[in-house]
Amino acid sequence: MTERPKRIEIGERELQALVENDLSQLEPDLMFVDHYLPVGTGIIDTLALDGANNPVVIEYKTDDDADEDALVQSLSYASWIDGNPDSLSTFLTKKKITPSGSPGDVRIILITPKYSERTLHAAQMIEPHIRLAKYICFEHSSMGKWLHFEDLFDSRKTRAAPARMAVYKIEDHFEGNYARMQPIFDRLESEARKLGTDVKVYAKKYYIAFQRNYIFGVVHVFVNKIEVGVVLEGSHEEEGLQDASDWGWSRLTHCFVLAQEKDVDDRIVQWLKESYKSS
Repeated sequence: MTERPKRIEIGERELQALVENDLSQLEPDLMFVDHYLPVGTGIIDTLALDGANNPVVIEYKTDDDADEDALVQSLSYASWIDGNPDSLSTFLTKKKITPSGSPGDVRIILITPKYSERTLHAAQMIEPHIRLAKYICFEHSSMGKWLHFEDLFDSRKTRAAPARMAVYKIEDHFEGNYARMQPIFDRLESEARKLGTDVKVYAKKYYIAFQRNYIFGVVHVFVNKIEVGVVLEGSHEEEGLQDASDWGWSRLTHCFVLAQEKDVDDRIVQWLKESYKSS
């Protein structure tokens, strides 16, 4: 090849198309889910799943000084996905994508031509796994256009284990002063599992989920109470039932509080049953 490839500038849409055309060049085992996906107050450029079933938000910028905006945008999208796992599961089902397990923790990949020191330092402080990939686009008359990536930061490589847990366990929510809430949860879990053999119970960092096809119960554990979010159709004005619209979950409609084992009564079981049927 006598002609030398030349470095060229490209637009954001073309950058995105080059990446999506072969996600393996960015990272092995990345599976394309969708692009231009509206979530919360913005639109995800590219949504993918990695080999560990982690949702991956990919954000692109072609301006040299747009990396800080990209970081804020991607964190906003990641926050929405983290708070709406039921919506993510529904979306994956509609796309006929069936992960081998429950979706893991959301990750972020930023792709820009340049990163400021502020962005590099900020990336080291945020919690979601984040990768800052610098790109250069080359072109050759006989080979077309291609991208070269250089990682400036990848939290999966720089954060010492066990800084972030890959898998959370239910018992993690009942350590120390939270242990007093364990009997209440055990009774609640027992009632939930009686609803059907298809009930799955698993833990994430900030909550415990009861799931059938979709999540029908979300449990938050405090030192002196347990809050449970459920999905109830129609109007419900029963005593002890509160509105859950401020929880930030798209499907949860109501919530209730448990402070002792006897609080898990017939009324609570009925609410769980209704929520289970809705999933």
